[in-house]
Amino acid sequence: MFAVAAAHEKAMEAGLRVMEGGGDACDAAVAVSLALGVVEPFYSGLGGGGVALVWREEEKKARFVDFSNECPVGMEPGIFECDESGEHIGHAHSRGHRSILIPGLLRGLEAIHREFGRRPWGELFASAIRLADEGFKVGWFYRLQQEEPRFQELCAAYPELGRIHMVSGEPLAEGALLRQPDSARTLREIAEKGADAFYEGALAKAILDEIRSGGGYLGGSDLKNYRVRWMTPLASHYRNLCFLTAPPPSSGLILIQILNFLEVLLPEWDAADESARGLALARAMRAAFRDRFSVYGDPYHFDMPVERLLSKEYAAAAIDEERASGVFLHDMEPGSTTHFTIVDAQGNVVCHTQTLGMNWGSGVSPQGTGILLNNHTNWMDPRPGRGNSLGAGKRPMAGYAPTLVFEEEKFRLGVGSPGSYRIPTAVTQVILNLFYRNMTLQEAVEAPRMHLDIGPLHAEDAVDGAVLDAARQSGFEVSRYAYPHHFFGGVHAVEVSDGGCLTAFGDPRRAGNAETRE
Repeated sequence: MFAVAAAHEKAMEAGLRVMEGGGDACDAAVAVSLALGVVEPFYSGLGGGGVALVWREEEKKARFVDFSNECPVGMEPGIFECDESGEHIGHAHSRGHRSILIPGLLRGLEAIHREFGRRPWGELFASAIRLADEGFKVGWFYRLQQEEPRFQELCAAYPELGRIHMVSGEPLAEGALLRQPDSARTLREIAEKGADAFYEGALAKAILDEIRSGGGYLGGSDLKNYRVRWMTPLASHYRNLCFLTAPPPSSGLILIQILNFLEVLLPEWDAADESARGLALARAMRAAFRDRFSVYGDPYHFDMPVERLLSKEYAAAAIDEERASGVFLHDMEPGSTTHFTIVDAQGNVVCHTQTLGMNWGSGVSPQGTGILLNNHTNWMDPRPGRGNSLGAGKRPMAGYAPTLVFEEEKFRLGVGSPGSYRIPTAVTQVILNLFYRNMTLQEAVEAPRMHLDIGPLHAEDAVDGAVLDAARQSGFEVSRYAYPHHFFGGVHAVEVSDGGCLTAFGDPRRAGNAETRE
């Protein structure tokens, strides 16, 4: 039995097809990732990056690979105008040529395939090439992304984006066939020549020429010198569960801290009433995000006290501590990023999250390539001297939190989500719902969600009214959203039962799909 949970039916089918043909979860991950770049071009693709948490069942070992986007040489604090609080002036950090970091996606897929894959590299491109060449019908969620004012603004500024994704200057209608022949040609070239075609070949020249034409920072040495990071996953536990999750500059640590703080605030969380549970969770989120905005950064360039932040002792001592967060808030958009989870017949797992930054990335697409480039400077602090400051070789703090959950040393759940700051809070709530509220996986994912960082308590309007009343009485401002809302992520998860059966589910907030096959 094997399973895929992803944000689009065609991408899900690409992964299932690979495993039916003898590939493992890592082969399927390459196919799903590439297909998502075609059918969800607003969230991820060849011009972006991401992370993956890989579990190898035979070895009983997890590996984490960071292939997130990276600052090129010359990208330092001071290049973007901002006020004293770090708020940007203008949009150069979030759109256009200067906002582009070194894309890591293809180097990441190459590394995963080289380390664990079974099937030939080129074979894994087949579904993505076909989808780009023959086209697919635009669905409601694609159409929703085109209704965002940001899309219209980017198309006006960068005509190549509009040429690919509009007809006669108008957004595509739901049900319209979208063909991307330029993307198909690009994918064929990479399938035949490998990832080097993107980082050193003719494609690299097209990317660099485009970025130089708009005054961007990325240069040829940046592409050639990009390397993935193989890292040790963070490990922790909450009551009877053990976790492996994403290390900094990703946000698995936030997930662990939320659960650590929750254990201090309400040890028997599942036995409490709904309002007490909700209030404790809101306080735990606030405490965890206070740390994120104070002391998080790229550990390759910034000394983070990870072990101290992971500890239960720290949670007990810091839960009521009051201090300034030194926060820098990047643009708060409901879109951006995608996640998928795969479990193969041998029990191997890939939890994979990838992104362009904001939806539609920088808006810049080198002519004739079909590649949409990221705008990941948006996730970094323009001020100097901070953990998330700009700097050559640095990678931005990101919300990625792909997570593996174990119960009595048995793998039980692979889970992750898109959603920027809302990723670790969404994943936390699904875990609590599944293991401590006796919900099915579908119920756990569909249950209404909350999110709190340093601002108001954001909540879908289906959240229990008693929870929101308790929050207001405790001094929280509450901001409500219609349920279900894609602001709160798009969780894609696969559960393994005691008998070894798989259950997969895709979040309807982002048109998710999931299927298991034998």
